[in-house]
Amino acid sequence: MLDIGKSSNLPTPKCYFSTTTLSAYNNISELPTKKTPFNLLHGSPYYHTVILLSPSASLNVNTTSKYARLRMPLLSLLTGDFFNTHIKTGNVLLLSSPLKLDTTSSEASFTLINGVLSITCDRALYERAGLTGTAIPDPHARKHGTSKFRIELNLRLPSMLAGKKGFERILRAAETVFVGDISWLFYDVAAAGVAEDDATLGKEVEIKEVKAETGDLDKVLVPGFPADISKDAEVENDLVELLEWISLAAINSPRVQQGDLVDEIISRYEVPTISSKRTADTTDDSSNSKTTQNLTKISFTGFLPASYLATTFGEALLQSSGSWFAFLVQGFEDGKAFVILKTEDDRALSWDIEG
Repeated sequence: MLDIGKSSNLPTPKCYFSTTTLSAYNNISELPTKKTPFNLLHGSPYYHTVILLSPSASLNVNTTSKYARLRMPLLSLLTGDFFNTHIKTGNVLLLSSPLKLDTTSSEASFTLINGVLSITCDRALYERAGLTGTAIPDPHARKHGTSKFRIELNLRLPSMLAGKKGFERILRAAETVFVGDISWLFYDVAAAGVAEDDATLGKEVEIKEVKAETGDLDKVLVPGFPADISKDAEVENDLVELLEWISLAAINSPRVQQGDLVDEIISRYEVPTISSKRTADTTDDSSNSKTTQNLTKISFTGFLPASYLATTFGEALLQSSGSWFAFLVQGFEDGKAFVILKTEDDRALSWDIEG
């Protein structure tokens, strides 16, 4: 018998919605960091992809950034000029690819944020490393099973120096347990990028530049944006459908184009119709608030720090008077994303997605 309706113990993906009226800003330096929706831009120290969707010719955003791809063992990060320049006294972001050990099926991953080195590994590596950490419950593991551990080490502490007992224990783990070359993404927060002549990055370094990639989508059916936001079930359904429309438009789906003809067996999707009583762009009682517009998609991909997102969003905000744009962000973690829709009447509709 098929157990189709069986409930799952896995965590349910969550989406948190918020809305606010935006103040008038004259320059990017005036933008807050803790107020909605700006707090979403600073919710993580780095992100992977940004997509800016707007009516054609309404925005001209072309922010650039540089980051580096390094290849070095963990021990090299904890010793020599790199450690002294970028970790003890500097401010850098580091994100590693998984370190897979040839002798076992174990793997570990590493991040460095504000001088704190975080190590995520399985039980076997954790016990061999001999470092203090905490268990991470894994909803995908078997019942009563704990498959991951996290170790956090503040490398800026005065005690984190060669010869100190605690630091020597870390070096010993890097020499005997977490062994092998690791690929790292590197961004220097203090320098707002990467210096190409930085000899401390080692010989296996590749400087990458984040550049805007632009594409057009013509004759797109754009739904009206809700003006009356409440906990009414119908309004909540409108917000879900609006988020779905933004996601489809961001991938240049032909399903949102005017005149799209597709067999119902393939797709039954229709651009949502939001009642004019709940939209800001119509005043009559017509039930169809959709308009046809040509859209431009600007995308940025790479190792993007929070400051880069804030600058990109700020430029779009200052240029979008009387117009709308959607700002879609995807993090490195699976299922972590958020969307901000800035409307023509200077409101921000935000979806924070987890899982």
